[in-house]
Amino acid sequence: MKHRRRILPPGAPRPQASPLVAPAAAPAQAPPLRAPLTRAPEAAARDLVFGAEPVHELIAAAPGAVRTLYVRAGLEARFAGDIGCVRAAGGHVVAAEAAALARIAGAESRHQGVVALIREYSYAPFEEVVAAKPDPLLLVDGVTDPRNLGALLRSAEGAGVGTVVLARDRTAAITPAAIKASAGAWVHLKIALCGNVARAMEELKQAGYWIAALAPQGALEIYELDTTRRLALVVGSEGRGVREIVKKNADFVVRIPMYGKVGSLNVAVAAAVALFEVARRRAAATAAPNAVE
Repeated sequence: MKHRRRILPPGAPRPQASPLVAPAAAPAQAPPLRAPLTRAPEAAARDLVFGAEPVHELIAAAPGAVRTLYVRAGLEARFAGDIGCVRAAGGHVVAAEAAALARIAGAESRHQGVVALIREYSYAPFEEVVAAKPDPLLLVDGVTDPRNLGALLRSAEGAGVGTVVLARDRTAAITPAAIKASAGAWVHLKIALCGNVARAMEELKQAGYWIAALAPQGALEIYELDTTRRLALVVGSEGRGVREIVKKNADFVVRIPMYGKVGSLNVAVAAAVALFEVARRRAAATAAPNAVE
């Protein structure tokens, strides 16, 4: 099945769809809330976002991401805006009693009267990413904490990176936890999966990329990296960092110099430092020819 992608031009308004499985067409007239639940639906916790603010942020960023919005009966007026957005994007809205919401979100959760069941994320094909040659590109290999992944997505988007590639078998997926931690950045990114990371790196090299693996023991400081090249930055797992096979196949192993007592940074923080340094150097190079002597 061919995956879809969405391109957001500069200055474009927030999208009313998401890079997810296409929802059903919205009805011509909004129907009343569906009947209250008598039992919880079969939904894994990884498919749920709950709590008034997290659900509102999700719907504001990508209303098409919501398959079903469960609202506590009697709170329809409070969530009227979110209800309208979900319906307009083709999602369902279901009235649920407090006990049913507790079963859906979990007895210990603070759902605050609203739970969203999200659609499965539709990743861009890796071949499409290679053909498009985005520069720079972030390759994530082994980050298993979805909150760290979300922070990586947020940093990447903030640094102007438009494309992120995740290792299929070693990295957290785009789950509600990652979505929440990304603070809306995920909806502005093209995110792809790759299988064999070493093979993916070779394909990127053939497409003209220079591979820079980020590791505390790198021979080259991030401030010495040639940012005029087409770059793919690789980050590794929270505990072990980038794997030896990644270091071996990278063109550069790059470190962030540390001046304190600790030897390394959190992976999301390290990626942010590196990506913003690349962005700063490139912006300075672009501005230099136009500078007044």
